[in-house]
Amino acid sequence: MASYQKIKEYFSLLESRPVLGGSGSEQHSQAWLFIGVVLGAIAKVVYDLLVNGGAVGWKPFLIALIVSIVVFPQLYYSGGLNRRKLSFAHWTFAFQNGFFWSTTFDALSK
Repeated sequence: MASYQKIKEYFSLLESRPVLGGSGSEQHSQAWLFIGVVLGAIAKVVYDLLVNGGAVGWKPFLIALIVSIVVFPQLYYSGGLNRRKLSFAHWTFAFQNGFFWSTTFDALSK
């Protein structure tokens, strides 16, 4: 059960916010950032289809979504986004992660 809780916390993209003048903190989920990841992944597949041509299939969308959604929380936490007030710049970072997932994946596999 503890491992399920860790997985849930990993994907919830928790952000700590000060409460009562900084004497305590609340945690809020920033799961809406996954919308940026999903839109970025979809945009990348569409871009590749427009540049390279070819038929639209569901496999490139599925692969892009799985990889970018699994990788993004690590970037979220290691980049310290959970310690800052979220803004549009954070959402564009999520979009970028979805769009460039293949470039990051290629660099990591070498």
